[in-house]
Amino acid sequence: MLVNKELSASHYYLRKTISKIKVHEEKLLVEGNLTTRFFDIESGQVEFIQRGGEKSVSFPVRINPNKEQKVNSFARRHVYQIEVQMKNLVEFLSSLEQKEELTIDVFFNLILKNTDSELRFKAGNPRFLVRYFLKGEMAFFSESNQGWLSLVPYFTIKGNNLSFNYNMYDKEAYNYFRNNKNRWRAISKAGKNRNIWIVGERSYKAQDNGYRFFKYLRKNHPEIEAYYVISKDSPERKNVEPYGNVIDFYSKEHFQLMMQASYICGTHHPSHIYPTRNKQYVKNIKAKKVFLQHGVFGTKNISPFYGKWLPDFETDMFVTSSEKEKNIAVRDLGYEQDEVAVTGLSRFESLFKDDIPLKRQVLIIPTWRDWITNNQIFEESDYFKRYEELLFDPRLKEISEKYNIELIFCLHPNMQDYVDYFADAPVTIIKQGERDVQVLIKESMVMVTDYSSVAFDFSFLHKPVIYYQFDRKKFLGKHPSHLDNELPGDIAFEKDEVIDSLFKVGKNNFEMENEYVEKANNFIQYRDTKSNEPIFEAIQNIPERSKFKTFLKEDPLPLKIFSRFRRSKYYFPTMKLYYKILSRFSRVVDKRVLFESGVGKRYEDSPRAIYEKMVENEEDFEFIWVMNNNEPLNVNSNTKVIKRLSPSYYKYLATSKYWVNNQNFPTYLTKPKQTQYLQTWHGTPLKKMQHDQDQIEGRDEGYLDRVTHAKNQWSALVSPSPYATHAFRSAFQYNGPVLELGYPRNDVFYEPNIYEKRESIRQKLNIAEDEKVILYAPTFRDNQKKGKKFTMKNKINFRIFERRLGEDYVLLIREHVVVASKLNIPEEFRHNIINVSKYPDIQELMIASDILVTDYSSVMFDYANTNKPMYFYCYDLDEYGDMRGFYFDLEEQAPGPIVKNTSNLFRSIASQDQYWDNYGEKYQAFQTRFAPLDGPNRAEKVYKAFFKR
Repeated sequence: MLVNKELSASHYYLRKTISKIKVHEEKLLVEGNLTTRFFDIESGQVEFIQRGGEKSVSFPVRINPNKEQKVNSFARRHVYQIEVQMKNLVEFLSSLEQKEELTIDVFFNLILKNTDSELRFKAGNPRFLVRYFLKGEMAFFSESNQGWLSLVPYFTIKGNNLSFNYNMYDKEAYNYFRNNKNRWRAISKAGKNRNIWIVGERSYKAQDNGYRFFKYLRKNHPEIEAYYVISKDSPERKNVEPYGNVIDFYSKEHFQLMMQASYICGTHHPSHIYPTRNKQYVKNIKAKKVFLQHGVFGTKNISPFYGKWLPDFETDMFVTSSEKEKNIAVRDLGYEQDEVAVTGLSRFESLFKDDIPLKRQVLIIPTWRDWITNNQIFEESDYFKRYEELLFDPRLKEISEKYNIELIFCLHPNMQDYVDYFADAPVTIIKQGERDVQVLIKESMVMVTDYSSVAFDFSFLHKPVIYYQFDRKKFLGKHPSHLDNELPGDIAFEKDEVIDSLFKVGKNNFEMENEYVEKANNFIQYRDTKSNEPIFEAIQNIPERSKFKTFLKEDPLPLKIFSRFRRSKYYFPTMKLYYKILSRFSRVVDKRVLFESGVGKRYEDSPRAIYEKMVENEEDFEFIWVMNNNEPLNVNSNTKVIKRLSPSYYKYLATSKYWVNNQNFPTYLTKPKQTQYLQTWHGTPLKKMQHDQDQIEGRDEGYLDRVTHAKNQWSALVSPSPYATHAFRSAFQYNGPVLELGYPRNDVFYEPNIYEKRESIRQKLNIAEDEKVILYAPTFRDNQKKGKKFTMKNKINFRIFERRLGEDYVLLIREHVVVASKLNIPEEFRHNIINVSKYPDIQELMIASDILVTDYSSVMFDYANTNKPMYFYCYDLDEYGDMRGFYFDLEEQAPGPIVKNTSNLFRSIASQDQYWDNYGEKYQAFQTRFAPLDGPNRAEKVYKAFFKR
């Protein structure tokens, strides 16, 4: 079939790598590989272009076929060489209007043989050692500018692409830098006893937390040699000059004092206030780094920019404003408890001063969009269209006139180039920098923003905020927000909703609703004017850390070496020996409890319920959770989270007095003699297990021996019913203690706030109130494997669901935890069919749903606690029954219809009015036999019975 369609560059471009890079003052040398589809490269150029601008310069690239490549009609491999002389970049660099903090990106522009297609993409994707050992700087003294032009290479965090930081230095400053390249340690030692603190924001900024903290230091701590670093011609320099000790950005003093500093306090990455990002310079900076922040975070996920694991972001202390924000820094950003201080931001000292009269004005203050980099993109953007429509809407003018209120529009500094597009709007336009943003916040009555952190400042004054988030999905990107329905204001997705919210606020006399006051208070610990004092104290109490341990834990090189070792055949034998030595010779910690659920993949089930109840009851234990993310920290930020099969895993297993799991720990482990192991198991059995099976599919010969050894480690087993106890004893050949008290995981169905919880979960999944929800949760198939991993073929016909139930229902599909295959839901069905296989807790999904569809999964027994309908989609009932066998006749006792194809399934659901007439008695009998002990507070009963033993 021929398709008359123009192909994009992605159809031709396959792969790029940088295998070698050398950066000298006079030239740049880059070598690497390019792979294209179908066609060889005829010629190419490398283009240096100003980010966000239009000026560029290009140079030829030497490109040759890779002689070592195998003949392949699909992939065409090439090697390339780039050589660029710094002197040939001078004219281009000199033409750029901005001379500071400018980024130069590097693109390939290629022409393919036998086509008229041109390829354009960024140069990048270095091999690990190329990135790790990248160093050097291109530099040239320009007679016409009477200054040094400098290009420092780096690889971007997001795309791993090659870019350069461009700066121009005066002759004296850069000569000082060049002459001392091998003397930085000596210069650093010379300032050892001076107690120098460097404070800053960005090269041109002095109105935020950096300025406020510097002002505090100069007025209250004259014994400290504090300096503020800012550009000589910045209009905000006047804010800090009255306090003295202001040094010019990129000056000789800047190079020297940064190297001698004891503390560096910035509002962004510390590199934003370095005089250069040259790696050889930066690695000699010994100061402790303090992240003062530039706003309360949470709306946008900042882990890709400020995560602890990032090689380019260093901080020894992270300033936050509440325990909630601290918990996010620990949970999502990977910081240790003692690396995060709850003090409030420095600017709060003036925020809470009652020194500015309130004006009748609405402050419209959107943040920026990093994908808008030039005028053409801006003109075509939804951002421009949406705000233009809002500002010119006659109803906005009606609000202004009705309530005698002025409309103020203030663009983010990164969007200042586009402010003229709104020149004719019937609002007062203000550029940030012309007015202090904090003054605007304090004097305004209402704020309209999108994702800006200034909304938190505004809400702390208990004034109404409206969030206009028309591009939420694009702005937040693939990383979910740190917050879950916790913003202190109305969230609008359409212009009409913004207008309606403004009318509502006016009708409410511009007062903040109580619900939002409570939400705002969750993000601020101290509503006072003394935030700088605790910040100062926290900085002085930054703990000393072992440089060697920090290197091993955080440096990319040892982490890469460990990653290689982790994948080698030597890893597990080493860990087994490590565990054996620790379990024999290490002391077991009496108050240490280790939890695991779903082989470390899911934070759910009875281990979670027991853990959360113990935390709620303030039990005096040290908690360890085996988990591949930090979800357990939501409940208790002091919990230690470790990854399954990591060295820490074996260490804490060997030293914990208590183990709690819903499956087995590695079957080759024998617990220490002092350790008590609570096995909660992961469901009431329908299908026969282990020793009760006539034949075991999908397992090797040693399977029964391994699981029997694992069972022999159990100290107690949780059971929800006499039926389950009998099946467990038979299947596991277990004769030990059984805590027949009900399943802790089902406590959630009996909580008093279950309806609020249901609403919250559904909002998280973007499910409307009037939509009915079907939860489809099948078990795995023992005979469906690929290698050592279980797979499963989807047996739901999405098109039939869409036709029969699509208007009124949402279908949630939850694969079993052991299934490795990825469920593929076509784009056309994703509006009401959602893959929730990675959702952390299936109990929450049960709460959110209205109907369960399952097959042979133990989820049916838990769902009986909800008193909601169940349907059994058993398309392979005979085959599965022959393979696994059942403990009871499902067809006879199932509390719902058993169907064998999608059409009948959805037909049965469509006519569910008769469900309770047909299955009410069976449902009640099912509950009585299989869930008689489930009820409220089973978690507390279970853990207290276990620890009493």
